[in-house]
Amino acid sequence: MARHFLFMGFLCLAVLFALGTAVQAANVVTFQVEVLPGLRLSNPDMLIFVPVAPGQTDIQELNLTVWSNINWELLVKAVGYGVEGGLRGGMEMSNSGAWYELSEESTVIQLGQPPTGPDGATLRIPFRLTGSYEDAPGNYSFRVEFTVVPSL
Repeated sequence: MARHFLFMGFLCLAVLFALGTAVQAANVVTFQVEVLPGLRLSNPDMLIFVPVAPGQTDIQELNLTVWSNINWELLVKAVGYGVEGGLRGGMEMSNSGAWYELSEESTVIQLGQPPTGPDGATLRIPFRLTGSYEDAPGNYSFRVEFTVVPSL
């Protein structure tokens, strides 16, 4: 009789074990994700200089914010600057303390910058206007285009 109870106990355990493994199932799913390079640039719509006479200078700073998850570079070019009938002289920008004439050619002003993180990187770029005898009195406007690109 004791053997019979022992046999029944083992049989019950075997049945419970078989039922437990038969009720469960598991599987693994592999997720594949691609993160693309992301570049974004924010700047004010307008930079206004005070009126200047020939020989006078005004300096204004432009604040730009760049967001990037890759190494990046910042380029700048003037559109409509120095053309016939437009402002022809005296506009410069500073990069690392030196002043450079603003050009209609794309110029790299930030080279090999690291990813910015979610807060972005704010850049302060000073522009200097010096009044010139080449320009007739009046109001002038032109565009300055900033472009952020991946660094090679």
